[in-house]
Amino acid sequence: MASDVIALALTGGGTAGHVLPHFAVVSNDDSPLKAPVDRGEVKIFYFGGLSGMERQIVSSNRPEWTYIPIRTGKLRRYFSLQNFLDPFNILFGFISALIAIRRYKIKCLFSKGGFVSAPVVWAAWLNRVPVVIHESDATPALATKLTIPFARRALVSFEETLSSIPVRFRAKVRVSGVPLRSDLFKSSRTSAYEFFGFDSNRPTLLVFGGSLGAEGLNRRFSDSIAELGRSWNIIHIVGKGKGFAVDGVPFYRQFEFLNSEMSLAYSIADVALCRAGASSIFELAAARIPMILVPLGLHQSRGDQIINAKLFSKKGWAVSCPEEELSKDRIIELVEELRTSGSDYRARLERAPGAESAARIAALLSSFLMTSKAVEPF
Repeated sequence: MASDVIALALTGGGTAGHVLPHFAVVSNDDSPLKAPVDRGEVKIFYFGGLSGMERQIVSSNRPEWTYIPIRTGKLRRYFSLQNFLDPFNILFGFISALIAIRRYKIKCLFSKGGFVSAPVVWAAWLNRVPVVIHESDATPALATKLTIPFARRALVSFEETLSSIPVRFRAKVRVSGVPLRSDLFKSSRTSAYEFFGFDSNRPTLLVFGGSLGAEGLNRRFSDSIAELGRSWNIIHIVGKGKGFAVDGVPFYRQFEFLNSEMSLAYSIADVALCRAGASSIFELAAARIPMILVPLGLHQSRGDQIINAKLFSKKGWAVSCPEEELSKDRIIELVEELRTSGSDYRARLERAPGAESAARIAALLSSFLMTSKAVEPF
């Protein structure tokens, strides 16, 4: 690498929510990093797992970035022999990150969390590289708890998260919102109706379960498709390998995953039915789409989605429904309720954050890249 090129490292993995925000920070049109990266003055290095989702997403969407695979562990809520090997994987990942950070002369690291991020943050700190971490959910995940002592700045999406941060670390915390790709909110409604082949006189329902899909959500929603399909356009993102046949519903469209086409879905969706992962619900809020949130339960997660859903419901941006209560009749009731009162929800959603936080985070990273000191854009 040329001596005059500045190296910025990114890390995060496990779900698309730990990866896609990086694209917003670096590539949004209003990002202070976009022009230097495009000109080759700043080079991007992405630290991710050997075979995680992040490797596929980065390689497919940003092949010009240098992907650095490292070994990583995983927190499992069940017994597995792999649990005994993970400490060694984390150690090997830490050593690999340490070597790569020195080799490529990394000037700053931005971490979006996930299990791969902790050893990278530790290695950066040991190399005296400024670290900025970001927590999307309302409660700090394990990766955030493990890395906040080593960060220069810790960014959180919810103001309510501050009460969950140990007092000794709060001085370094800033409320930033979630960095969102600005291109998610630029599609025209006309293009969207043409792409999906929908009737523009019908309302549109968007259903999805996050980047990994949601088999339980798909199963519960499937019983209501025929009845909702009589009056609604339906976009259903089921997750990779989780498709199923639906016959006799002309305005139902099923996809395993939407990437750039997600902006088309957001441009015409009148109501969304989805999980309560932070990235997804902040995108919906920025698109001013009323939400029915079905958070993952404690048997599937640490409960972060339950709290996310409660906070969004409290703000009047969404309604929340536990998965065990999500019957066919309940789904139809909630969908029609938000159809009737959608204007009230959208009015309140006008106060929700948009895509501006990505540029502010980019400005913070730029200040570390250029001066090793933080500019306070928040």
